[in-house]
Amino acid sequence: MLKKLLVIAGLIAVGGIAYAYDYARDIGAIAGGYVSQTICTNVLMLGRDQAQVEALDLSKQQNDVSHSKVSGNTVVTTIALGPLSFDHTSVYRTGLGCSNIAGWPLAQVEKIGLDEALQNNDVVAVWPAVSPAVPGVDTKQLNAAVDEAFTETTADIYQQKNSRAVLVHFRGELIAERYAEGFDGNTPLRGMSMTKSASSTLVGILVAQGKLNIHLPAPVSSWSGRENPRSQVTTHHLLKMVAGFDYNEAYEKDPRNLLSTMLMTKPDMAAYAAETPLIGEPGNSWDYQTTHSVLLQEVIRNTLGDDQAYFRFPQQQLFDKLGMRNSFFQADASGTFTGGAFMYASGRDWMKLGMLYLNDGIHNGERILPEGWVEYAVTPSEPSLMKRAYGAQIWLNAPAPHQLFPGLPEDAFAFQGHYGQYVVVIPSLDLVVVRMGMTFGGGGKSFDKQAFLEKIISALPSA
Repeated sequence: MLKKLLVIAGLIAVGGIAYAYDYARDIGAIAGGYVSQTICTNVLMLGRDQAQVEALDLSKQQNDVSHSKVSGNTVVTTIALGPLSFDHTSVYRTGLGCSNIAGWPLAQVEKIGLDEALQNNDVVAVWPAVSPAVPGVDTKQLNAAVDEAFTETTADIYQQKNSRAVLVHFRGELIAERYAEGFDGNTPLRGMSMTKSASSTLVGILVAQGKLNIHLPAPVSSWSGRENPRSQVTTHHLLKMVAGFDYNEAYEKDPRNLLSTMLMTKPDMAAYAAETPLIGEPGNSWDYQTTHSVLLQEVIRNTLGDDQAYFRFPQQQLFDKLGMRNSFFQADASGTFTGGAFMYASGRDWMKLGMLYLNDGIHNGERILPEGWVEYAVTPSEPSLMKRAYGAQIWLNAPAPHQLFPGLPEDAFAFQGHYGQYVVVIPSLDLVVVRMGMTFGGGGKSFDKQAFLEKIISALPSA
């Protein structure tokens, strides 16, 4: 009996050690992927100082366990968890941004990319100066609201607001624009999940070009067989996040959740997302899940059917059209742009994207999005109204159990991203507000977006 107990105890101990190792490896991969990709983007692409990026763009926990080395077009991050350490590599590829190689050979990843570097072909427009006095605007109150967005009440950087950009556009005039030290109107800023709204915009452009019917089954490579229940998922379902995937995107509660695993450790994110099981009939339930957004980029890539055309598509068909000269998507190792995260754009460029939606998809007299697309994008799905009003990768302020901006106009909608990234559009007020930052506290909750918007609106004329 004693021998049996010792054997069982030994097996339990070995199993516990194996589990602990697997857990540490997975956590290390997620942390390493985030850190290396962040440093790669900000240092190699944006030219920021590595020490500054580590101090301002990484959490304390990430800094405590990581060390990164920049060499050529790569960043290698070592994650040390007790006696264990793991290396993770990100690589910069022209036109595709920084990508975690996520286990693929570096040479294989580097072969995927543009044949020729992209050139900016947009018409350069002069950015307007802030209008000193707009009729009916309480400039003093407006400036006080903007000042407060940059005013800190604590020395703890991880509890500060860390606002980096605020812009306010009202009735055809830029009435406020301010940046934190070290940032300006041309600095690309991390949009986090605001990338979702930009991916949706690219889908709209394909619809305008007559290349995609969003109500047909989504062109996802592994869903082609009729026996696959996912073959009934349409691009519309992906846009509205009603495909019915069976998982909970609670990444702040579960460190090894599907989202973090997908974004930080998978070389082909869309292939991984495509294997997510369904919980029910597509179209019957809503949940906020980045798998939808990741798969939208596979839809775009497969619709175009030409990788070089795909790699050029965001710049040529969106950024150049709007004059977004400081914007870029970033791809995974396989070359598919990450549809739900990793896009960077300057505060001014994010404003331009918001203005496109305010103006019904028209920019400088040219229709970029098809007629009716903006209305479609800001119309909530019925399933979403049971939780939080949501359109086509856009948050809505329609009445719902958890309303986006209680007390503000119900036609308001927003692109939103983690750590406090917001582009808020309120058509009834002819208003677009951009706020960018790196607000760690509560995933961005140290910055009170509701109070900020209320103060901005209170400075505007009532009619």
